Amino acid sequence: MVMHIRGLQPLQDGSDPDPYVKLYLLPDPMKTSKRKTRAARRTCNPTYNQMLVYERLPRGDLDQRVIHLRVLGDGPFWESSVLGEAFIPLRGLVPGGHWVDWHPLGGADSAH
Repeated sequence: MVMHIRGLQPLQDGSDPDPYVKLYLLPDPMKTSKRKTRAARRTCNPTYNQMLVYERLPRGDLDQRVIHLRVLGDGPFWESSVLGEAFIPLRGLVPGGHWVDWHPLGGADSAH
Protein backbone atom coordinates (compact mmCIF):
# COMPACT_ATOMS: atom_id res chain seq x y z
CA MET A 1 0.00 0.00 0.00
CA VAL A 2 1.27 3.43 -0.87
CA MET A 3 0.15 5.69 1.97
CA HIS A 4 1.92 9.07 2.22
CA ILE A 5 4.84 11.07 0.93
CA ARG A 6 6.16 14.04 2.82
CA GLY A 7 8.55 16.83 1.97
CA LEU A 8 8.64 16.80 -1.83
CA GLN A 9 10.33 19.82 -3.35
CA PRO A 10 8.26 22.41 -5.24
CA LEU A 11 8.72 22.56 -9.00
CA GLN A 12 11.28 24.90 -10.57
CA ASP A 13 8.62 27.59 -11.07
CA GLY A 14 7.80 27.46 -7.33
CA SER A 15 4.44 25.72 -7.70
CA ASP A 16 3.53 22.49 -5.92
CA PRO A 17 3.68 19.33 -8.06
CA ASP A 18 0.86 16.94 -8.99
CA PRO A 19 2.76 13.85 -7.77
CA TYR A 20 1.98 10.21 -8.44
CA VAL A 21 3.84 6.98 -7.69
CA LYS A 22 4.96 4.28 -10.13
CA LEU A 23 6.15 0.89 -8.89
CA TYR A 24 8.11 -1.75 -10.75
CA LEU A 25 8.96 -5.17 -9.35
CA LEU A 26 12.56 -5.77 -10.46
CA PRO A 27 13.98 -7.58 -12.28
CA ASP A 28 11.39 -6.87 -14.96
CA PRO A 29 12.93 -6.62 -18.43
CA MET A 30 9.50 -6.34 -20.13
CA LYS A 31 8.14 -3.76 -17.62
CA THR A 32 4.97 -5.79 -17.10
CA SER A 33 5.00 -5.19 -13.34
CA LYS A 34 4.23 -1.46 -13.55
CA ARG A 35 1.64 -0.21 -11.05
CA LYS A 36 0.62 3.41 -10.62
CA THR A 37 -1.31 5.54 -8.12
CA ARG A 38 -3.63 8.37 -9.02
CA ALA A 39 -2.11 11.84 -9.07
CA ALA A 40 -2.50 14.03 -5.99
CA ARG A 41 -3.22 17.63 -6.91
CA ARG A 42 -0.88 20.49 -6.07
CA THR A 43 0.86 19.18 -2.95
CA CYS A 44 4.33 18.42 -1.60
CA ASN A 45 2.83 16.09 1.06
CA PRO A 46 0.41 13.78 -0.77
CA THR A 47 -1.75 11.07 0.80
CA TYR A 48 -2.72 8.14 -1.44
CA ASN A 49 -3.81 5.19 0.71
CA GLN A 50 -3.87 3.07 -2.43
CA MET A 51 -3.25 -0.66 -2.59
CA LEU A 52 -1.00 -1.70 -5.49
CA VAL A 53 -1.16 -5.50 -5.73
CA TYR A 54 1.17 -8.10 -7.21
CA GLU A 55 -0.49 -11.52 -7.43
CA ARG A 56 0.83 -15.04 -7.96
CA LEU A 57 4.45 -14.39 -7.07
CA PRO A 58 6.29 -17.59 -6.16
CA ARG A 59 7.34 -17.41 -2.50
CA GLY A 60 10.99 -18.08 -3.34
CA ASP A 61 11.04 -15.14 -5.77
CA LEU A 62 10.67 -12.49 -3.07
CA ASP A 63 14.28 -12.82 -1.89
CA GLN A 64 15.46 -11.98 -5.42
CA ARG A 65 13.09 -9.05 -6.01
CA VAL A 66 13.32 -5.31 -5.43
CA ILE A 67 10.57 -2.70 -5.65
CA HIS A 68 11.59 0.32 -7.70
CA LEU A 69 9.40 3.18 -6.47
CA ARG A 70 9.40 6.42 -8.47
CA VAL A 71 7.58 9.61 -7.55
CA LEU A 72 6.78 11.62 -10.63
CA GLY A 73 5.08 14.93 -11.25
CA ASP A 74 3.14 15.91 -14.33
CA GLY A 75 4.86 18.69 -16.23
CA PRO A 76 4.06 20.76 -19.29
CA PHE A 77 3.07 18.97 -22.49
CA TRP A 78 2.33 15.71 -20.63
CA GLU A 79 5.98 15.26 -19.67
CA SER A 80 6.66 13.76 -16.26
CA SER A 81 9.61 14.74 -14.10
CA VAL A 82 11.13 12.44 -11.48
CA LEU A 83 10.70 13.96 -8.02
CA GLY A 84 12.43 11.09 -6.21
CA GLU A 85 12.87 7.34 -6.14
CA ALA A 86 13.74 4.44 -3.87
CA PHE A 87 14.82 0.84 -4.32
CA ILE A 88 13.27 -1.42 -1.67
CA PRO A 89 14.59 -5.02 -1.36
CA LEU A 90 11.93 -7.63 -0.55
CA ARG A 91 14.43 -10.01 1.06
CA GLY A 92 12.98 -11.35 4.30
CA LEU A 93 9.43 -10.14 3.60
CA VAL A 94 6.77 -12.53 4.88
CA PRO A 95 3.98 -13.04 2.30
CA GLY A 96 0.68 -11.84 3.73
CA GLY A 97 2.44 -10.04 6.56
CA HIS A 98 2.13 -6.36 7.35
CA TRP A 99 5.04 -4.06 6.62
CA VAL A 100 4.86 -0.34 7.31
CA ASP A 101 7.92 1.84 6.93
CA TRP A 102 9.06 5.22 5.63
CA HIS A 103 11.56 5.01 2.77
CA PRO A 104 13.80 7.98 1.96
CA LEU A 105 13.63 9.17 -1.63
CA GLY A 106 16.82 9.79 -3.53
CA GLY A 107 17.24 11.72 -6.75
CA ALA A 108 16.64 10.19 -10.14
CA ASP A 109 20.36 9.42 -10.44
CA SER A 110 20.74 7.72 -7.04
CA ALA A 111 22.33 4.28 -7.02
CA HIS A 112 20.61 1.21 -5.66
